[in-house]
Amino acid sequence: MTTSLQRRLETLYGLERRKDKLGLDGTRALLGALGDPHQRFRSVHVAGTNGKGSVCAKIERALREGGIRTGLYTSPHLVDFRERIRVNGHWVEEEWLSAALDRIEALPEGKDRTFFEVATALGFLYFAEREVKIAVVEVGLGGRLDSTNVITPEQSVITSVGLDHMEILGHTIEQIAYEKAGIFKPGVSAIYPAVEGEARRVLDAIAKERGSPVADLRIPPEEGLDPNGITAATALFLLDHCRGIRVSREARLTGLERARWPGRFERCPTQPRLWWDGAHNPEGVRHLGELWRARGVASPARVVIAVSRDKDLAAMIAGLRSAFESLHVIATRSRSERAADPQALVLEAQRQGAEAEAAPDVRAAVERALAEARQGEVLLTGSLFAIGEAMEVFGGAPGELL
Repeated sequence: MTTSLQRRLETLYGLERRKDKLGLDGTRALLGALGDPHQRFRSVHVAGTNGKGSVCAKIERALREGGIRTGLYTSPHLVDFRERIRVNGHWVEEEWLSAALDRIEALPEGKDRTFFEVATALGFLYFAEREVKIAVVEVGLGGRLDSTNVITPEQSVITSVGLDHMEILGHTIEQIAYEKAGIFKPGVSAIYPAVEGEARRVLDAIAKERGSPVADLRIPPEEGLDPNGITAATALFLLDHCRGIRVSREARLTGLERARWPGRFERCPTQPRLWWDGAHNPEGVRHLGELWRARGVASPARVVIAVSRDKDLAAMIAGLRSAFESLHVIATRSRSERAADPQALVLEAQRQGAEAEAAPDVRAAVERALAEARQGEVLLTGSLFAIGEAMEVFGGAPGELL
């Protein structure tokens, strides 16, 4: 991406988490001025604390394998903004993006819009102009007030409900479930197969209130599926039951096999001893531990961790302590303005009995970890921002074709 286009997008980043700007009025006004492009394609809407990106990637790839022209809207990006908006797996073109920003900036409705509002409008406009048949749309934050919640999809999906983004979504599971259930629409089937307990009761109640039929699929934790199995089961069920969508079983299975969701439990292509996963909350760390143990290998010799300062540091360190037989942490920070102080991570890890040290940035932390681990493996986790920075240095960045 050119420097000028990157700077134009970065001017919006500062507004992305302003609580007083949450809501749908700005998005609706901007889309209305653009001719309501979100009404010109069908969609699937996916929310959840964890797993929503993986489910989106699996659904989109299976639809594509079935010959359907797809859109994919996700967040955040790892290296390049264009990762967020794809048609048939390809990034949005830089020239189109620049011209569309010019168009938005010239509109009265484009003034004082947040990053998420503009990004959502760009994605939906691109899908409409490229004549997408079905767009798979990932919720950015929560659901009820997320900018993507202007669509009326063919299916609403909630992959999980956990404690994250509590400063915005609420401090209890019930409050967060309420926010995520905000994507339910009258007459639109909802599925939330891996959600149990109080969160499920909230979702059931809101689905009934909204007139949103609940699809009959449940994957209780005791069934023993790993996180990949749960996301695959969710994607398959949606493809089997989504109204008006017909994809052969062969295309569905091929799509699930070929789907890739960058930055989530991957081996670095240039450093085979380095793994990374963007787990950024306690539930995500627990799932990460399950995936690592399923490999049947020793615990990582070093864990590099960088987190945002709004995260529950104690719970995340506790999750890593539980996941691995031994834990040696190298704490660092990404370039994000929301990054937590590495020293806070070091102190918390030491308080919980783990060995810990700090490094000034992601590159230095990973290089030190690889050197100290000798022949052992290294895990980088805690932040997708940090994963993106590692990709810039060590390779593995998402390509222009997913």
